[in-house]
Amino acid sequence: MSHGGPHGHPYAAGILSCLLYTVCSVSTVIANKYISFGLEPEVRHRIPEMSVILIQCFIAVVMVETARMMKWVEYAPFQIETAKAWLPVNLLFIGMLCSSFICFLYVSVPMITIFKNLTNLVTVAGDWYLFNEKASWLTIASILTMTLGAVLAGANDLEFNLVGYIWMAVNCLFTASYTLYMRYATNNIKLTRFGMVYYNNLLSMIILFFVCLLRNEFKDLMDPRILTNEFMFSTLIAGMCGFGLNFASLWCVSSTSATTYAIVGSLNKIPVTMLGFVLFNAKMTNNGIMFLIMATLGGFLFAFSKLPGNK
Repeated sequence: MSHGGPHGHPYAAGILSCLLYTVCSVSTVIANKYISFGLEPEVRHRIPEMSVILIQCFIAVVMVETARMMKWVEYAPFQIETAKAWLPVNLLFIGMLCSSFICFLYVSVPMITIFKNLTNLVTVAGDWYLFNEKASWLTIASILTMTLGAVLAGANDLEFNLVGYIWMAVNCLFTASYTLYMRYATNNIKLTRFGMVYYNNLLSMIILFFVCLLRNEFKDLMDPRILTNEFMFSTLIAGMCGFGLNFASLWCVSSTSATTYAIVGSLNKIPVTMLGFVLFNAKMTNNGIMFLIMATLGGFLFAFSKLPGNK
């Protein structure tokens, strides 16, 4: 973790950023799942995914610009050179958001949260290759435990959907790539954290607007069976949570490391998995639940392996 932080405490910034990331991450997952869960089953798979992400990005831009105008936060006005430098991060960000949202249309919350642990495999490898951060035997053992638990849980998923699992694999690749490149970008592009949130969402809006036009999504969005009060409310809440998650993710990675960010992401899947069973009636076999617990324990082991003295 970074040794600079508020009040002079060497780990304060890292601890606070991890806590904020956990709260925002759990809230965003639940809110995004409810967007589709709150609709009638026959229209859930007709949700215009890119339009929903576009709306959430618009909400984030409005929130961060409002905060800047109220002088609560500071960042430089839009600059085309900065936008060009930030574009690779943004493209990975869009891929991560869109693939994640599509997963929620096909796969239960517990399975999504546990399978996202596989992202750690790519992230740790990337930290080693790009930033020369070596993985201990305990870290490797924890990753193998999480991976085995996730695969066996998937084999016992009563709601298995091949399309959903393919999108989960795509999301793992986008998430790991985003995490690693974001660490490089935050160290090399002169932007405040809120400036990063601003560019992330503004550029996403521009790109997604044209994608939605090409896919003719705005017409589908106007379908009264989709554009319900529940849908609009849950999309608003998800957008607000997403804004918080943007900031928390950037703060967490810049204050700690890509691997620590991945660890926290693994641990916050525990409350998400439990809430997924309670709120969305996820169906699993007894063996499936046992393997979910196995993957979760792998997450605990992963966190333990990163504590000082265990590296």
